[in-house]
Amino acid sequence: MGERDLLVYVHIPFCQSKCHFCDWVTGIATQDLKLTPAAPMRQHYIEALCEQIRTTGARLTASGYRPRIMYWGGGTASALAPDEMERVASVLHATFDLSQLREATLECSPETLTPAKLALAQSIGFRRLSIGVQSLDDTRLRAIGRAHNASQAIESLYMAHEAGFTDVSIDLISGFPNETVQEFEASIRRAVDLPFNHCALYPYRPAPGTVMLRSLARLHTGRTWLEEQLDAYNIGRAYLTAKGLEEYAFSHFGSPPCHSDLAYFRLDMDWCGFGAGATSVLNGRYLATDRGGLHRYVSAPTAVDEDIPVSSPAIAGRLAYQALTLPEGMLRNKWEDRLQVEWSVVLAIPSVRALIDYFDRSAALMRTADALWIPADRVARAFITLLFLNAPASVQHSTAVRDAVGSY
Repeated sequence: MGERDLLVYVHIPFCQSKCHFCDWVTGIATQDLKLTPAAPMRQHYIEALCEQIRTTGARLTASGYRPRIMYWGGGTASALAPDEMERVASVLHATFDLSQLREATLECSPETLTPAKLALAQSIGFRRLSIGVQSLDDTRLRAIGRAHNASQAIESLYMAHEAGFTDVSIDLISGFPNETVQEFEASIRRAVDLPFNHCALYPYRPAPGTVMLRSLARLHTGRTWLEEQLDAYNIGRAYLTAKGLEEYAFSHFGSPPCHSDLAYFRLDMDWCGFGAGATSVLNGRYLATDRGGLHRYVSAPTAVDEDIPVSSPAIAGRLAYQALTLPEGMLRNKWEDRLQVEWSVVLAIPSVRALIDYFDRSAALMRTADALWIPADRVARAFITLLFLNAPASVQHSTAVRDAVGSY
């Protein structure tokens, strides 16, 4: 049996705060999200996570899968205590051959990092960090519910640099409700002087179930906000490209690019997610456990809540969205390999068809017999507009956003 490339994802569903914009944690009860290492339920989660890695990982190894990328995310992966990190890492190393990893990333929040934890991360095998900065404006950080301040964010980047990490990514969000373009520009101007070589610049997305969305109806929306979003994003892009970071996918800037991002967006390989809320794509199947099902996961860590073909409309549409952020777009050979269906079938999947129709109208989608892609100068406007079209109806007070789809 030949070797098959695999991305290994480890999900840590714990944070020190519940951010007001983040939909990844909306299904998790606050008391579970903020469990401390001493809490019995958190200890049970680590035990369940190790059991899932041992059991599922052994089957994957026997099937010829070999990890090429490893990513610990969340939640906040760096919220783990040192002994928790060591336990999980020990099981991963015992279960998989990790000697051929091209990239190993630890997702972090600034307030959780110390020199000792960074040294431990390196000893485990991490060579890349992804740090959730989000903003360098203290008032904004308090407003969005972050547990760190701007000084801690800056300190964490220098701490990582001094620890020897040369591959460091930061997350920034542009276009928060009621955020002026001037506020965002001040934040990005301050950020670009810091030691990082990758940035995920996310336009704010009005996500269902979040605290921020519930307060959004009191703020202006529609065409004005859309244009402010675009202005902020374009300013961020200008600063990041001037720093030498190439935009290799919409909202992703890096030199080098992030291998795990590209593996997902290009459908380069199957992936296996471990932990409550993690997803997998294996042998043409999409497997997932519920984000809020922490207690259920602990009781049955190898069970899944969803097991459907990757070609199902709900999944194929998400994958098409990601692929179309790339300059090369959707590539026939990758899609046929990962979904295990013919290209004509892929293009006929209702959710994929709906995306194609939208980008045809809004961005003059380009196509050949083997690919679909969006012209580079139309990507940002098309995707940022789509964030609002997919937002709950409470956000769309005006028809201006919908009208705008056909105006460029």
